[in-house]
This record gives sequence, structure tokens and C-alpha cells, in this order.
Amino acid sequence: MRELFSPLMVFRTGKRVTCFPHPISESFQHFLKVSFLAMVLILFPFWGKIAWGIDHDLKIETSVQFFVFPYPGKGDQDEFVSSVQVKPDLALFFSESLQLTVAPRFRVGITDPEYHLFSPDDIYLEYVRESYEFRFGYQTFFWGTVESANIVDILNQEDYIGDFFDPDKLGEPSLRARFLIGENRFDFFQFFYFTPAPIPGKVNRFNFFDGTRNISGDAIYTHSAKRFRQQFALRWERTFGSADVGLSYFNGYEKFPIIFLAPGEENAQVFYYEMQQAGVDLQMSLGNWLIKGETLFQETGAAGILDRSRLLPNGAVVTQNLVPEDHAALVGGVEYTFFGVLGNSDLGMLGEYLYDSEQSLDAVAFRPFQNDLFMGFRWSRNNSGDGEILWGVTLDLKEQSQIWRVEYSERFFERIKLMVRADIIDADPKDPISGFNNDDRFSWELLYVF
Repeated sequence: MRELFSPLMVFRTGKRVTCFPHPISESFQHFLKVSFLAMVLILFPFWGKIAWGIDHDLKIETSVQFFVFPYPGKGDQDEFVSSVQVKPDLALFFSESLQLTVAPRFRVGITDPEYHLFSPDDIYLEYVRESYEFRFGYQTFFWGTVESANIVDILNQEDYIGDFFDPDKLGEPSLRARFLIGENRFDFFQFFYFTPAPIPGKVNRFNFFDGTRNISGDAIYTHSAKRFRQQFALRWERTFGSADVGLSYFNGYEKFPIIFLAPGEENAQVFYYEMQQAGVDLQMSLGNWLIKGETLFQETGAAGILDRSRLLPNGAVVTQNLVPEDHAALVGGVEYTFFGVLGNSDLGMLGEYLYDSEQSLDAVAFRPFQNDLFMGFRWSRNNSGDGEILWGVTLDLKEQSQIWRVEYSERFFERIKLMVRADIIDADPKDPISGFNNDDRFSWELLYVF
């Protein structure tokens, strides 16, 4: 399920935040090394087939992406950004139960080296039996049901540099154990190493300080083990008639940091706090109706207290506990589908409400969409290319801020897919997302699979 405005949902940053490049994309030399690794991975299955007779399946996805910003940027920010991405997807079948998946992602920034990236999204060994399975390695996961923002989806870090509005997930080094007991599915997740958030840098249009601030390279963590603090999660899923229900629990770091500027400091500080999150997600079909919902409660007591002096945007200095208070949030709504509209097409009407118990604009860990309404429609052509048009708007019921998204996608000649999108923000000056008012964006992506 595609979520339309997920990045703005996960910010825990106060009224102003800053941005920094992902550490693994700092040099193009490093990118050349991992590109060589990609060539080895692509050629490996053919050599393995000859040498060992191992069954394999290989798919390579390549894409080129263009971003155009109609309004001038500030400083060194560009009005045009482009990148090329390659993602091989290799599966090696050693037996009916044992499989190795190798699906990393490589990206070259044509206009800006900040977009260079190597991410081991899915590189794992999988052992599957009838009632249980184990996966070990870098993995990506998904939890959630709603269209606007999947608030329970907490396991993976996301690539905000590559696409701020609709970021790809980054693989996490982890173990997943799955057990099937009757109609129940139980998942256990263990995460061995924390991945910091890759936040847009100075020249990126979604830099929160308009290109005027850097981030300190030394993040603050509430646990003494820092990035090696072990994290784990549990999930139970079951289907009751037409309803799919999921219960989840996560114990670890909040994925997006608190970012604050200390008085007299040139660089902003990054702070990751520990938390426990319990979540519920539901999807149920009733004829033409599809009911969706996600809710969570986040407890931050394990993080303790971290008092720091903080410089506010208006120049005032305050001393605050940077660890946010416990909070609850929910997203719920419906989708109604008209089948057979304009021939073979389907038209789905979407409506969702977003709520957060934290209602203070001055909170250290501010979460947008505390009292918002999402509306939209999805027109599916049901043709050979799965053509689809998606339109949506999120409206702040208090400040009247608006975030618009229009997207068209269709596959041509079986292997080519075109995606065209427009993202427009019109926020009230009191709303923290008003810093993006100058960053409306049009994008094109052409994808080829072979």
C-alpha cells in the first residue's frame, strides 16, 4: 500500500530542523567501489550456474529520475535534480528450503553527488519449512494498511535524500523468525545495529535550514551502547472473515532524530531516544467498502531525561528535556470503490483522519498531522499496463495548511514503467512545514526491468 505523505509524519524535530548527508554517500570513490561489487553480483549467478549448477533467478531494475522545482532555491540549491539507479535482484535456490536473496541498490547523482548511494536493501539467507521460517541479513519490512501515513511502520530507516516525499526503505541488519500456528502468524525481529537517518544536506531543496546549517557528526544516544543497542520487535497477524488484524510491539530507538541548535554552536545536534511502541492495524472489506486503520502508543520512559539549552527560531534560549512525553496517535478511514466506471476502469474514493495526542506546536518532538483530514481518489484503468492516477490532499483542520499530491503511473511494452508526479505544499506560516512552501516539485521516473 503506497502512503502519500509519510516523510512529514515521522519528523520528531521541533519547529525547525537541519539536514546532513548520509555518511555512506560522502565520496564518489566509495560509490565506484560498490558499483564494482554490483557488477560482481550481477555476473555471479551465471558463473554459479556453470560451476555448481545452482538454480537461480535474476532481475535487474534500472531507473532514471528527474526532479524539477518551479521556484528558485536558496544558496546552492538547484531547480533541477536527476539521478540514475540500478537494483539487481538475485535469488539462489540451494534446496527447496534454503534460498539466498541479493538485492542491493546503487544510485548515482547526475547533478549532485549527495545522491550517490549504496544500500544493501535485501541481502539475506532464508530457510523455510511448512510451519516456520528464518531470515538473516539485511532486510526491509512493511507494516500498515492506510493510504496517507503508516504510523505503525517503524522497523526500517528511510532514504530521505533520494526522495523526501516518498522515500525508499533502507535495509536493516536483522533476524526474522516466523511461526505459523493454525491461522495465526507470529513474527519475531532482532536488530543488531542502528541505522541513522539520512537527512537532506545543504544543496537539497528539503534542507530545513535553507542550506545555512550543518549537523554535528556525533549523534547523542540515550543508551550507552549507542548504535549497537539491541532492538527487537514482535508481531501477530490473523484474518477473521474479511478482516486482517495485526498487533505489534517495538523496543528500540525512534527512527527520526530530535535535532536542536545549542546556543553559540554553529552546527546543530542530533539526538536519538529510546522508546517502546505498541501498535494495531486493521483492514476489512464490506462489499464496495474498505475500512482501514492504524493506532499506536509510544512510551519513552526508558530514555530518561536529557536537559539541554536550545536556541529557538525567534532567538530565545530555553532549557528543555529533549526526550518527548508519551503519546498516542491514530490514522483511520475508508475507501469506497465504484467498479466498471468508464468501461473497465475502477474509481476508488479515499477519506482518512489523522490524530496525535501531542497538540503543542512548541513541543521538542513535534509531530505534524495532529488533527488533519486526508481526501483523495484512485482511478485504475485495469488495462495491460496497470495504468493508474492517484490524487490526494491532506488538510490541517486547525491551521488550514494543505499538501497536495497527483501521480500517474503506467507500464509500457511489459518492461518499461513511467511515473509522473506533482507535490505541492501550501502551509500556514505558523505551521512548521511552511519552510517547504517554496519547494513544490514535479518529478518523472522512467523504469526498465530486464
